[in-house]
This record gives sequence, structure tokens and C-alpha cells, in this order.
Amino acid sequence: FRTSKTKIRLIKWRNEYLDAISKFRDEGRPIFYLDETWFDTHDTAQKGWADDSIKCAPNYPINRGQRIIVLNIGSKNGWLGGESFLLSAKNIKDSKLDYHKNMTSSLFKEWFEKKVLPNLPPKSVIVMDNATYHSEQIRKIPG
Repeated sequence: FRTSKTKIRLIKWRNEYLDAISKFRDEGRPIFYLDETWFDTHDTAQKGWADDSIKCAPNYPINRGQRIIVLNIGSKNGWLGGESFLLSAKNIKDSKLDYHKNMTSSLFKEWFEKKVLPNLPPKSVIVMDNATYHSEQIRKIPG
């Protein structure tokens, strides 16, 4: 049975994450999960779930319209007070483009500092992925 170094590293990270979450739960700390998603305003269903014979929406050309990016943070008790972050990226020419290019560190930081942090209970834990705009290099590493 051979396991790649990458797989071993991922297993180690997953176990560390699970151990940390378990510890935070045992301590009674509130755990919040932060993520983002997107949709294009032109996305429509062509047929309904009940009747395949009638179209539900007109034919819209693909790859046209606005992209809406939604960020929110919640816990087992629901969404955090404050408000969701909605970003409308105008003039999307190709819906296959990565929506992360429409989000920036400064936009994320402003939402996080003004809407998230003031509403978090003390000793909260935030779980989020490593999207590039979730962190910002303030100073270059010497060398």
C-alpha cells in the first residue's frame, strides 16, 4: 500500500483540523463558517421539474449578464447578524471566468472589519478557505 507525500500531508492537515474543531467545541466556543458563492443573472432553467413539455424561461444567450457574488458567515445557530456581502460584477463577457477575479482583498477586508468582526461573540472561531483575497501581504518578506 503506497501513499503519496501529498496525500499524507492532506490527511495530516485534515486530522489537525478535526482535532482543533473538536477542541473548540469541547470549550464551548462559537464556530462560524465563512464562504462565498456566485450566480450569473442570466442563469435560467429551461424546463420545470413537473412538466417537460413547457419551457419555463425564454432562451437567454449564455455568457451574458451580471455576476452576483455573495459572501456570508454563519454557525449552527444561523447567519451572523450584520449583513451579507453582495458584489455585482458588471459586464461579464464569459460566465466561465473565475469569480474570484471580481473579489479583492480590500473589499473582503472592509466587509470583514465592518460587518463581521463587530457582530462576533467573544472567543469565536472562524473557518474559511484559503481564497487569495482572504489574506493580504502587508510587507514583503526580507531576503
